[in-house]
Amino acid sequence: MTTDEQGNEYLYATTVPVLLDGKRLAGKVAMEIYVRHGRISHWFGRRQSLILAAYTNHHPLPGAFDRLSDDLILTMLQDFSSENQGILVLYPCSPGAEAFVERNRSLLDNHFVILPPRVGLDPLAPLVKKV
Repeated sequence: MTTDEQGNEYLYATTVPVLLDGKRLAGKVAMEIYVRHGRISHWFGRRQSLILAAYTNHHPLPGAFDRLSDDLILTMLQDFSSENQGILVLYPCSPGAEAFVERNRSLLDNHFVILPPRVGLDPLAPLVKKV
């Protein structure tokens, strides 16, 4: 194993994947991360599915991703980031979550590496170039 590969493995092993909303897409991304890296993701959303139950720790959200809920969801994510060590990678998995991230990017950038969800590809691969 080369030094770069060892560095990438360490990077992946210290990653904490955080998925926002998008039950179907979040489930696929969580499964990809688990199969490729053995990492359980954290999912912030409302109604859980079987695939999400298998590959994520669920953090229930009280409401939808709209401007009225922004402060509450930001507080939840900031509390989560203060309780977890490692590289926190945030994946918005629905149009509402994407809009939330764009509205609050300056606050989220202080706590998370924000990446687009990737299905069929390694969701953590862009992290190597980002960090």
